[in-house]
Amino acid sequence: MSYLVFARKFRPQRFEDIIGQEHVSATLQNAIKEKKIAQSFLFSGTRGVGKTSAARILAKALNCEKGIVSEPCGKCLFCQEITQGNSLDVLEVDGASNRGIDEIRNLRENVKFKPAQSRFKIYIIDEVHMLTQEAFNALLKTLEEPPEHVKFIFATTELHKVPLTILSRCQKFAFRKVPVAKISQKLETIAKEEKLSIDEKSIFTISKAAEGSLRDAESLLDQVASFTKGKITYAKVLDAFGIPSEDAYLGLLDALLAKDAKRAIEIFAPIAAEGKDMVQFVRGLAEIFRALLVMKVAGPAVREMAGLVDFAAETLRELEVRKERFSKEDLLSIVYFLQNLLRDVRRSALPELQVETALIKLAIREDLVSLSEIIQKLNNAPVPPRVNVPPVKETLPGPARPVVQEVKTKSPEGPVAQAAQAADGGEAELSRPLTEQSVGLNEVERVWAEVIEKVKAKKMSCGMFLSEAAPAEVEGNLIVLGLPNELKFHKESLEKPDNKKIVEEIFQSVLGAKVKVSFVITVPEKTSLNQPAASAGETEKMPDIVESAMKIFDGRIVNKK
Repeated sequence: MSYLVFARKFRPQRFEDIIGQEHVSATLQNAIKEKKIAQSFLFSGTRGVGKTSAARILAKALNCEKGIVSEPCGKCLFCQEITQGNSLDVLEVDGASNRGIDEIRNLRENVKFKPAQSRFKIYIIDEVHMLTQEAFNALLKTLEEPPEHVKFIFATTELHKVPLTILSRCQKFAFRKVPVAKISQKLETIAKEEKLSIDEKSIFTISKAAEGSLRDAESLLDQVASFTKGKITYAKVLDAFGIPSEDAYLGLLDALLAKDAKRAIEIFAPIAAEGKDMVQFVRGLAEIFRALLVMKVAGPAVREMAGLVDFAAETLRELEVRKERFSKEDLLSIVYFLQNLLRDVRRSALPELQVETALIKLAIREDLVSLSEIIQKLNNAPVPPRVNVPPVKETLPGPARPVVQEVKTKSPEGPVAQAAQAADGGEAELSRPLTEQSVGLNEVERVWAEVIEKVKAKKMSCGMFLSEAAPAEVEGNLIVLGLPNELKFHKESLEKPDNKKIVEEIFQSVLGAKVKVSFVITVPEKTSLNQPAASAGETEKMPDIVESAMKIFDGRIVNKK
């Protein structure tokens, strides 16, 4: 007899043999017991998790000589034929190579005929998402109202590519990735039956490398068994897969903790020299820091969360010791950094150089300061006094910055005080605080975009007008918002009581302080600096028609001959 690979030799033959998909097995068995069997099923999930095996077992349960049973006997003629793949009534179709409308038309013609010897004629279509749109359309009517003697079982690794019209006609079962612990148990059973010498750490490494696919794990074990002639060690597993050891990752972790860039490069150099896959290396490093972050957040409860951190017990103990030397902020920053590094390494022409540079950068990083510490320092810092600096004439070209338009007034306080009087009806004093907490211009500018979006959500027209404005100045709890000279209509609309109230309420909710807002007209600073105002004598000499035109159109004299 020819050699059978582990994935075929140890393929599940009963519902109880399907590992990690208990929810699917229980649902199908209950449906059979209650005689509520659907006409079509759709099994979706990643590779090697048991979709096709479950389809075959379901076919056995429906066609078993003992009747429609929740667990097939596996010994009768019908069960044996399905296992060997030569049953006349259970047809397995490869959706990738039979994806056209002609193949589906033949299927539609054949479903009319009753099964040759079994109870049901069952079609198992693997990778069904590969069918063309025309093929799917040709299948719709047959799928919705098939003959009573026909059952359809579809399997796919890309559920999103299956049309909704097909999905709505099927019972859908989502197959999950198999946990590392359950894969390890299965591999231990296979190793005992095959009389393989293998340690627990090697089994765990193989299980983790399979990434949730039991079939991949069985194939990897088969490969390592051939490589080591049945005597499997941890070192040989690493050599076979070309992945660094966990000890190397822990050494790198210690070097980064000590901010020892030289030591980090010494550990990385042999890994690069051996031609290890840099994508796998960075993924492994990211998993280490992700585990530290989870352990830091979850604490002792992480041991109770099955599958949350997939590392050997020995490695978890080492990580437990090192986690206290990192802050949560530091771990978050490193995990985010490694995510970006993984993306860059995938498309880099020199991935080893990319990784080496990143390790140096991590090793010489400065200690991160938490956000709460930064806020505390800002709150305790003394507020510098305001200094009124007279405008200086520009000597270099640059973009014009809006400033509050000068308003002729006898009041010594200036435009801010006038804005305060307008905001409080002319009765409130600017020096009187509205709340115990005041705001600054930088803080207003920081939340400005958020304020605009929230105002738009509450009243779109008000938000659109407000988006044309910009924070001009803040004094105490008064926020002065400026608009260009040509947008007087916007200013008038925003000054309406209901609109103004909305803006103030949004500011208060975002800043956490009671504030007042006022709207003023601004002009470009460059214009106000470089364009001198007309003298009183020149104004008096202007003709009446010119003066009237200037008032109507809000103009000024540009050139006078």
